[in-house]
Amino acid sequence: MLLTDIAVEHTLVSKQTGVRQTFLLHPFTDTQRDSLGKFEVVRDVREPGLKEGKRSTFVTFQQLAELYAKGTLDEFGFSVRMCPAQGTYPAKNPAKKILPASIRPGSPFEMAVQQVDVSKPASRELRTALLRTHVKL
Repeated sequence: MLLTDIAVEHTLVSKQTGVRQTFLLHPFTDTQRDSLGKFEVVRDVREPGLKEGKRSTFVTFQQLAELYAKGTLDEFGFSVRMCPAQGTYPAKNPAKKILPASIRPGSPFEMAVQQVDVSKPASRELRTALLRTHVKL
């Protein structure tokens, strides 16, 4: 399932030919067993004693809205794995940052973000999921 409430434009330049392709990307839910119906959030990890690289975890629609509402995506440098609505992406689907301008006004996702009570702590499931990315809430 695509979350079309969020749309980010992305330009890919071919290394071989130099041809530029522009894609309109949306977050999508995974189709694998354990992460079925969840969105992938990705974070670059550069911590002492750990191998430098990317760490990711999967979150539900409501958890994604909560992360966005609380500013966690921006604070910890998270991106969301995206794919085009039409056609296929020629490489691995990129992870992009979600800016407020990327969210369609009045959409169900924007409503879910507005309904989050930011004064409440994150749920146990969300905190557990974020531990994979070395983030403690």
